[in-house]
Amino acid sequence: MNQTRTSHRSLSPDDRFSPDVANVAQTAFGKDAADVLEALTKPVSVYYVRCNTLRISPAELENRLQARGLTIERNATIPEALGIRIDGASEVPVTGQDIVVDKHTAESVLQGANVYAPGILNCGSMQIGDEVTIVSELGEVIASGRALMNTNEVLTFRKGLAVQVDRRRFAGPHIRELSEFSEGLLYPQSLAAMTAVHVLDPKPDETIVDMNCAPGGKLSHISQLIADSGRVLGFDRNAKKIAQTRQNMIRLGCSSAVLSIHDSRYLHQDFDSLKADRVLIDPPCSALGLRPKVYDFTSSARIKDLADYQKQFIKAASGITKPGGVIVYSVCTFTVEECEQIVEFAERQCGLRVTRQSPFLGSSGFTKFGNSGSLCQRFQPHIHEIGYFIARFER
Repeated sequence: MNQTRTSHRSLSPDDRFSPDVANVAQTAFGKDAADVLEALTKPVSVYYVRCNTLRISPAELENRLQARGLTIERNATIPEALGIRIDGASEVPVTGQDIVVDKHTAESVLQGANVYAPGILNCGSMQIGDEVTIVSELGEVIASGRALMNTNEVLTFRKGLAVQVDRRRFAGPHIRELSEFSEGLLYPQSLAAMTAVHVLDPKPDETIVDMNCAPGGKLSHISQLIADSGRVLGFDRNAKKIAQTRQNMIRLGCSSAVLSIHDSRYLHQDFDSLKADRVLIDPPCSALGLRPKVYDFTSSARIKDLADYQKQFIKAASGITKPGGVIVYSVCTFTVEECEQIVEFAERQCGLRVTRQSPFLGSSGFTKFGNSGSLCQRFQPHIHEIGYFIARFER
């Protein structure tokens, strides 16, 4: 067998993060910034899934997952949140040739996924049955496994399961390969994301808008909490994302939500008769709060552009929400520009009022950037195993 060997590396935070990422962490967390960056390089110790109570009870799902040998932790506040305990770090044997995978694939493998052809950047002369070592673009060993495709198949078809992972640095569950996933009994979702939907607190007799509904995680959770009833509208401007969302909603048994291909930044202009009781904004963000990170070289210019983009959704939401209605804004990041400064914009430029939120499972937002921060909720990467921000407004 013709082997390919890259230069394997042990990486420090300086190798993994751009100076701009280090700077925004320093601005947000001060003396804890180094701990935050270090935490971001590791998978979570508890991986959450949401029990789809439209089809099964949390107790029944817990029993099924335990029967598979998984250790389950039930959340005391959000009953549909089931945490799966992840085994700690272990050494990965370096055998056979290396295959180099992209950032998304490397991070997915660390969380329990196998390697699919589109994520492979370089695989030498791999043959079916070869033992391979999976490495990131920076040369870090991620996992090892056995090839199910050869190099020609990978490069020609660019789809399909290419490597079955046998050993990884962290023993995460193969959630999407479980029958419970295909049967629509569960949905992989962070505890913070589930918290955001509970903060929205949807009611069956209301008009509820999810402005950034793809791929359907929060939208299906909204439907679940109101027993798949009410008037629930989901928007995304990308047709492929809407198609993916529709597939997820069907798998989960959520039939009442109406999906539309539309740029929701202009809902207040294009749907002037739309008046919502509750609006969820979960816009594109820098995603700096997600773990694990193989690396992240996001620039400060990119963060500024994202913050400006997010403000457009806030403005549109304020235009379609009824007086006294609720708007919830959430992002999976920790930058002040995308969190507390967005709240300041919503208050000063859009006439929204920040209010207390429940449940409150994280930490209070930062008050050094405005007094309203104390009413917001932050999940911190080195404490809560994710960087996440939630703000609740009333119009």
